[in-house]
Amino acid sequence: MFDPTRRMTRPTIHARRRAWLLVALALAAAALGVSFVRRPGDFAGYLVIGNLALDGRHLYDDAPVGVSTWPPFFSLLCVPLALLARVSLVLARGLWIALNYALLVLVLGLAGRLVYGRAVRWRPRPGELAITSGAVLIPLLLTWRYVASNFEHLQVNIAIFALTLGGLHLIHERREVSGGLALGCAAALKVMPALFIPYLAYRRRWRAAALAAAATALLSVTPVAVYGWSRFVDYVGAWVEAVRRGWSVGKMNLSVYAMWDRIVGHGLVPFAVPGFNELRPSGDPRVAVALALSLAAVTVLALWTFGAGSHDERRARLAEWSIVFLLAALFGTVAWKAYLVVMLLPAMLLYEVWRSPDVAPDLRRGAALTLAASFVLGGLTSDDLIGTSLAWRLEMGSIVTLAALVQLGGLLWLRWNLARDAVPPGAAGAARPGRLPPRPAS
Repeated sequence: MFDPTRRMTRPTIHARRRAWLLVALALAAAALGVSFVRRPGDFAGYLVIGNLALDGRHLYDDAPVGVSTWPPFFSLLCVPLALLARVSLVLARGLWIALNYALLVLVLGLAGRLVYGRAVRWRPRPGELAITSGAVLIPLLLTWRYVASNFEHLQVNIAIFALTLGGLHLIHERREVSGGLALGCAAALKVMPALFIPYLAYRRRWRAAALAAAATALLSVTPVAVYGWSRFVDYVGAWVEAVRRGWSVGKMNLSVYAMWDRIVGHGLVPFAVPGFNELRPSGDPRVAVALALSLAAVTVLALWTFGAGSHDERRARLAEWSIVFLLAALFGTVAWKAYLVVMLLPAMLLYEVWRSPDVAPDLRRGAALTLAASFVLGGLTSDDLIGTSLAWRLEMGSIVTLAALVQLGGLLWLRWNLARDAVPPGAAGAARPGRLPPRPAS
């Protein structure tokens, strides 16, 4: 019998709050899904590629200009999507959105386990994290613009991120075969995750690097079984040509290359030019030089900080992964907003550092400042906040790229500071001020 005088225990109150929050999140996801399912997005391009493959037509020559820019292996993913769309376009889009929601939950759980060292559950037991906790949801909210872009445009980057992060986790757990296969699959679908192969080699994870490289190569040539060798070679050449032609360097392209091309190649003064999307690459050789110098500078800084030791192996490893993720996303010739879904991992790491009492106060302040600065800079381009005209002008001035670079700089600073106490004072071989401790074997 109901007793109105009985007070609920604190665990019961928390459980009810979690339940209501889960219901609210589910309803919001469903409402957004109904909105997203009406949009063609990049999914329309995936269907074009899948239908070309099913009809035996050329994946690149017969596709509309600028649509087919993925490697041949990507077409094997597009075929089942095109078959579903022939039954029902709404069904195909709906299942794709549902898959991406599931993969996002997987990424949140995996990132939470890696960052906090605790399992993330819908109904957590003692010692576990609720998926509705601030530790999980706040980093998601801080990076929501980049996560949501994958749903708005029905892109594939959440799947690429999940494969890559899962592969790295498996490799860290000494499951090199499955981890290398996952990482190789991600790199065969989209080239960016291949940057982790030389990183693994740098960390002397030779077996994992070799397996990931072999998986990438093997999966990349599997289309031979479908298209035949001569057609496959033709496709590879056509894909390389499509990449060589490049993409627009207008405001939607967030890559460092596009930023330099707008400034150096086209001579556009940042924030002084109204934003627009279509802007062909200038072809100015100074742009390639600026990109190469930028990449070289960041690479040197990264190797310098990676070479430092750290007693905090977990945070140091995750900082390094986050840096490589951002390098892969930003330093190609194209980077759409959806690519920056990878900022979810570093945002969660920086949030954990900020909120951890066992971290030095200056590191906590630095992590908080990095999170706040990258969030504010990236959020300035919200049309609802400042209006479309000003938002586009800021995007043309590469404000979102700067937000990602701020986070990259904060991660480099964090990784370096994690090495400050790597060698106990007075110990043999202790690092003197201004010198790095020796690099660990792995």
